[in-house]
Amino acid sequence: MATPTWQEIAQQAQQIRDASLSQIEPALPETPSELPRNVTDIPKHLLTTDEVVITQTPPEDLVTSLAAGKLTSTAVTNAFLRRAGLAQKLTNCITELLPKEALARAKELDEHYREHKTPIGPLHGLPISVKEHIGMKGKGLNAGFVSWWDRKGEDDANALKILWKAGCVFYARTTQPQTLMHLETSNNLYGVTRNPFNRDLTSGGSSGGEGALISLRGSCLGIGSDIGGSVRSPSANCGLYGLKPTSYRVPTDGWSATMAGEEQIVPVMGPLSTSLEGVKLFMRTVLAAKPWLLEPSLVPIPWRDQETQLNISTSRKLKIGIMWSDGVVKPHPPIIRALNLVADKLKGISEVEIVPWTPYRHDEAWEIIASLYFPDGANEEKEAIDASGEPWRPLSEFIIKENPHVKHLSIEEVWYWTVRRESYRRAYAKVWNDTATRVGNSGELEGMVDVILAPVGPGVAPLLDHARYWGYTSQWNLLDYPALVFPVSRVDSEIDVIDESYKSINEKDDFNYKLCMGSVAIDIRKPLLITTSDINPRRILDSHVEIDVAALRPRALPNAPDGYTPKTQDCPSRRPTIRSASDLSPNESSWLDLRRSKTVEPMRDFLKRAAISGFDAEAYINQNAQNQSALPNIGIAVSGGGWRALMNGAGAIQAFDSREDNSTAAGHLGGLLQSATYLSGLSGGGWLVGSIFMNKYSSISGLLNDPSSTVWRFENSIFEGPKTGSVQLFDSARYFSTIQDQVSDKKDAGFNTSVTDYWGRALSFQLINATDGGVDYTWSSIAQTDNFMQGDTPYPVLVADGRAPGEQLISLNATVYEFNPFEFGTWDPTTFGFAPLEYLGSNFSNGVLFDADSCVRGFDNAGYVMGTSSSLFNQFLLQVDQQNIPQVAKDFVSFILKGFGEDQNDIADYTPNPFYGYHNSTSRNAQSRRLTLVDGGEDLQNIPLHPLIQPERGVDVIFAVDSSADTNNFWPNGTSLVATYERSLNPSGIGNGTAFPAVPDQNSFVNLGLNTRPTFFGCNSSNTSSVTPLVVYIPNSPYVFHSNVSTFTPSYDNATRAGFVRNGYEVATMGNGTADAQWPVCVACAVLSRSLERTGTSVPDACARCFSKYCWDGRTDSRTPAPYDPPFKGAAIETSGAVQRTVGGAAAAMVAVAAAMLLAA
Repeated sequence: MATPTWQEIAQQAQQIRDASLSQIEPALPETPSELPRNVTDIPKHLLTTDEVVITQTPPEDLVTSLAAGKLTSTAVTNAFLRRAGLAQKLTNCITELLPKEALARAKELDEHYREHKTPIGPLHGLPISVKEHIGMKGKGLNAGFVSWWDRKGEDDANALKILWKAGCVFYARTTQPQTLMHLETSNNLYGVTRNPFNRDLTSGGSSGGEGALISLRGSCLGIGSDIGGSVRSPSANCGLYGLKPTSYRVPTDGWSATMAGEEQIVPVMGPLSTSLEGVKLFMRTVLAAKPWLLEPSLVPIPWRDQETQLNISTSRKLKIGIMWSDGVVKPHPPIIRALNLVADKLKGISEVEIVPWTPYRHDEAWEIIASLYFPDGANEEKEAIDASGEPWRPLSEFIIKENPHVKHLSIEEVWYWTVRRESYRRAYAKVWNDTATRVGNSGELEGMVDVILAPVGPGVAPLLDHARYWGYTSQWNLLDYPALVFPVSRVDSEIDVIDESYKSINEKDDFNYKLCMGSVAIDIRKPLLITTSDINPRRILDSHVEIDVAALRPRALPNAPDGYTPKTQDCPSRRPTIRSASDLSPNESSWLDLRRSKTVEPMRDFLKRAAISGFDAEAYINQNAQNQSALPNIGIAVSGGGWRALMNGAGAIQAFDSREDNSTAAGHLGGLLQSATYLSGLSGGGWLVGSIFMNKYSSISGLLNDPSSTVWRFENSIFEGPKTGSVQLFDSARYFSTIQDQVSDKKDAGFNTSVTDYWGRALSFQLINATDGGVDYTWSSIAQTDNFMQGDTPYPVLVADGRAPGEQLISLNATVYEFNPFEFGTWDPTTFGFAPLEYLGSNFSNGVLFDADSCVRGFDNAGYVMGTSSSLFNQFLLQVDQQNIPQVAKDFVSFILKGFGEDQNDIADYTPNPFYGYHNSTSRNAQSRRLTLVDGGEDLQNIPLHPLIQPERGVDVIFAVDSSADTNNFWPNGTSLVATYERSLNPSGIGNGTAFPAVPDQNSFVNLGLNTRPTFFGCNSSNTSSVTPLVVYIPNSPYVFHSNVSTFTPSYDNATRAGFVRNGYEVATMGNGTADAQWPVCVACAVLSRSLERTGTSVPDACARCFSKYCWDGRTDSRTPAPYDPPFKGAAIETSGAVQRTVGGAAAAMVAVAAAMLLAA
């Protein structure tokens, strides 16, 4: 029989792969015939909602759900099989899927769980993908060589045995390059694996199949190998987390590669994952099995969690060295910017010290490692390639034939280079030890660098066949240091501009520089790497290389180009324009597709826990999961009211958040936040929403309990500055001097300033945990954060009112503006348009930017946006005569206000008006170059309902948390609802088709007790000409704490703060169901109400009873009510702190801020 050609073998390999895809049931959907560059969004449009949700869930959450029986391994495995099949079609990353074996294993695990009610191990039911050359019994082990096609694994690799015993499911095997010695992935059996973010670029290598697969969420945890960057390169190119351990930590017995037994440069096995916790899960599981008992050469060091891992005294800082370049090849601009982003964040952490790291002879390091990679002169690789007649891939030629260091070494030459290796390691250790600043009492060096932060490579993912510089990764293989890769942000072609005047320092640098000149790195992630010496026990050892990477990830993104000062820059190729408000923006529409799918599982879980009698809510959601228009669409609105509203609203959000302890227990409402599509805020409620999103979408507990930050530390009033924390310790004078300098810089750049600039900057110190109060954080940066882009958060919206020039009183006819992550604008028929938020400050005219005009970025400072929605500081100053501060401070403040002018003292200035010349016939501001905004509650709509009642958004139910101070004793009385209702009926047409349910007058709210407990409005949608949302009104009332303080109370001790939040939680949950055990059921019914109408489903009897109890029945009682002073509904919380603390002790601070304003005015 004739020996098959290499082409015939390759055809057979691909047929086997394709046959494995064809076994998936139901059959995989077809992908587009012409693929775009970026294919990352395609799978979510081709899979079911459940499949999308499962495959986009991080591994640590999947194992939790699997262990709790919330998910079956069969469902999870099938979802990943289907998404992996699509990933193969999009990037060519799979050598073989294992649907039969995987689903049989999943069934076995599900049966075990059903019988024993416990998982089989820590990875119970979790699908894990595996690089092809890691052995599986009976499966191919070709290592990228055509001639090795018929090699089969005699047994499972030891690492796979450990993972199998822990309960995992193996379902996919992934591609690798010819020789395994590329930083890309291409071979002649399967072809080229491409980067899913840009198919013109490489996914990395040699574990590039894993990189592409995991990046497309066809896997959440995979196994690769690394001898020169093979785990780190694909992790970096594809926006993942990846770990290269030191050698002899993870078992490697059972894999296939050339030069087995070669020990000069030892390859390692390591994980790639969608999350940092996934990396930890892999390492924890493998090392818990004591693999050194299987492979005696392994080092017997168990896993150490972070708290013991750092082994650093709390009395000293973590010292981080930043390597900006390796001295051989200069990194491209995106990499330098990523380093700067992280460095700036680290500088804002008081427990961290940043120092530069000077690379030590990295050019010599490459000479050594390149000489030791192929001590046989690469004879085995050459023979393996030539045996089949297959062609040499370009990068195989590069690393072997074009590499001057590759030659057959005699035993003496091997010894020589091994001595060179050890000598270099000792020299590098000395460089590291020389970073010590002192010697301890026992002679131990102290104050050394703990970890190095460095680029993973000289650029982001390069063009195919161009990954020729290994130095940034192979360096750490030579030293045998562990290294962790983590993503930072994305390339921005408008910012990451090449320096065309740069002069290359050598041939390699020149090649790299030209790569950047011809870059097409659109949408590519920017990664960084952390490494550490394993010599000193005070440093982080390789069992887990981590500087709390979560702390390094963007809170929002500090992406303003010049701090607080807006800056003119070149416009993108598609110049920004003003769009009509006739529909949702394309960005919001695309985001909604993802978010709505993400709400299915938490909504199903929430409704299931509510246990509506006689109604299978879980089955109902399952039945409608594929039809977004049928599913409930939930909005949450948090009212204004200063710090009172922030804290009371925080209690409600805490009650709605399933991340909070005990929030999903009986009587609680955890999961409502995860089920919500929109979250709006105004004034203090806006501070709450903004602070959550500016701080990594933190939970309320996370914001309350971080002792290292100034966030939500209200003991010092805003007039004194932050008391403690990781940002900085300012005295009041320096605090206001800093603010004054920042505002002055904006003014000096030619932009109008107002009192709101000062107010917003001061607010930021209390709300954003970053240097200088997040001076370079923008509201539009929310759209670039991972959790928002992945649909893992609601859509945050803040509200402000427009004020026409010269206008003093704000009426219900005022234009209501919103700030969302993508846009600023209004649905009102006056302006009826939206501007791209990122480019506010640009000189728009008639809806466009003229060709001669540049773009402006950085105007949408997050603090300024929050201050615009809450001109509380301005109002506080307007009432300066009533404040308990020295007369000299009052005089200064009054002088400043006069400087701004009486009709400007409470405004935020958005000059140049982005809507200049836009809709001239209807907009009162169209002919003014200025646009001035005020507190969103000045038109009495103190609950930000306006964004949530827009028909285009189709919100079904709004949970309206009201902390307004309507009565003499600072309790709400429904004024906000009345204002929104009246506006919807306004004959001027300002409501523009919005519909709002009928509500009674304010006196009726009090007389009927509607402001003492939750009430539903709009229960019967047939009573209105168009469908309105059902409004669940949740008014502030005293369950366990007197939460009715003045809006202008500026400081609170921690005990008082805790009392407010606890009371807000109790109000939202009605005392955790103690006031009404059926309250969670009734909340669930409110959520379902409009959905049941649309699907023609009968209202369950339990819901009918809820609606009878909580729906406003139309009665009114408009008599003047008696003084309203409600009693506690539960056991009162006692606090030792004084709520109504005055600001008299901050006289010096007030003088300082007044002087600062004067200087900048």
